Amino acid sequence: MCETEMVAPSPMLAKNAIVGDYRIIERIGVGGMGEVYLAEQKSMKRPVALKILQEDLVRDRAYLDRFYREVRILAQIEHPNVVNAIEAGADGGVYYFAMTFVEGKDIKRMFDEGHIFKEAEAVRIALEVSYALKYVWEKHGILHRDIKPANIMISSEDEVKLMDLGISKKMFDEDAELTVAGMMVGSPQYVSPEQAKGLKDADFRADMYSLGATLYHMLAGVPPYPGNNAMEVIMKHLDDPIPDPREGCPEISEATAKLIAAMMAKKKEDRFASWDECIDVMKRILENLAEAHRDKMRTTVIKATEIPKFEKVSSGKSVIFNRTWKIIAAAAFFMICVSGMILIIKKGNRDVRRERAMRLYNEAVNFIGSNPEPSNFRKALVMLENVQRAGDPHYSAEAKNEMERILEKVQQLKNKRQQNQKYNALEDLKKRAYEFEKNGDYEKAVSLWINYRKNGQYAKDFEFEIQKAVDYLGRKKKSKEEGLD
Repeated sequence: MCETEMVAPSPMLAKNAIVGDYRIIERIGVGGMGEVYLAEQKSMKRPVALKILQEDLVRDRAYLDRFYREVRILAQIEHPNVVNAIEAGADGGVYYFAMTFVEGKDIKRMFDEGHIFKEAEAVRIALEVSYALKYVWEKHGILHRDIKPANIMISSEDEVKLMDLGISKKMFDEDAELTVAGMMVGSPQYVSPEQAKGLKDADFRADMYSLGATLYHMLAGVPPYPGNNAMEVIMKHLDDPIPDPREGCPEISEATAKLIAAMMAKKKEDRFASWDECIDVMKRILENLAEAHRDKMRTTVIKATEIPKFEKVSSGKSVIFNRTWKIIAAAAFFMICVSGMILIIKKGNRDVRRERAMRLYNEAVNFIGSNPEPSNFRKALVMLENVQRAGDPHYSAEAKNEMERILEKVQQLKNKRQQNQKYNALEDLKKRAYEFEKNGDYEKAVSLWINYRKNGQYAKDFEFEIQKAVDYLGRKKKSKEEGLD
């Protein structure tokens, strides 16, 4: 392994210490930028994860910028597979950042505790992370840039949550090069070749590579390129062939092995061209694995009913034994059927929700495309609200994105209409003042502008124009009085 074992330093904050609106309970993590504590938000009486910036970093403006940049990024993001930000601040020289506390375990901890991921479980986790990465890339132009097991949390309710966007890169922001120019950013065991080279043109496919490496680790039980130090591992990412997880775990399907190979292609151009393409492949794999599981269950039921028969003997013991076996077989068959039905019903309910949400979402998107007029926006919003009520996390998030786009368009139209109203009001004022000016009645023209300054709807916006007009008319009036006009 390329990571050396380190003894964590003593916590910066003691139990029950108060930082802003938060009471410290215990330290739950130590990272490169600081420490993470479980804390109670006093005003809301709820647990939060509180990140505290290291004291020596506070004196470094670049690190402070990076700290607040993390907060600005997370504050924009609302997705069921991303840990939500709450707030950031400073208290007595302690800089903190509060986020939703997720009760559960990250994948690294699950590795450490000996958890073995089944193929369907691992692909499902990768799929949920893909939804999150698709959202942050397409909605906000953000790369996570440090996808690894320690940054993927599985909640106590089996929800997948993506964590730690602290070294994310907002591709289209003016401070995009704040932490990346000439640097390799990411964890060596999962870093993409383009990140390892410090290239500036990395895009969403860098996260795709790291997620592929993480998926490999979940299935094979080891990272794709183990090594004794970071440089050795990085060189393997750059030069070595893509490993096949079936070498150590032959029961993995060929489709999943091909998925990992496509996600971890050395050249980003050889990976999936979009997150949608990658997601579609993952969904097909999960469908095939579920079908294979159902076939296996049916085979198990058939075998369970194949009970050996016994000849009758005078003592009657064989008859009793045979009857007992039949009872046991019937009970086992019944339990298998019940369990199977429960699984089928649960999956059926999820499928029904997904299909309903997809249908409603497609109807809404088609309606918006065919009826882009403002008068139809309200109906489109209602249709998208129905998508959210369908209860599917993926399409709920997509519907929320569409609603935000519509509301943004509404605001743009509102701003444009207001600008037009301001422009028309100013033009009307100029015309009326000009009529007085033509007749040489400069006092009335000046009064018109001054009265608008006191009572006009857009007086604050026209302050410069009003003052300019008053000064101009004052000069005209003076020239007239002096006989120069």
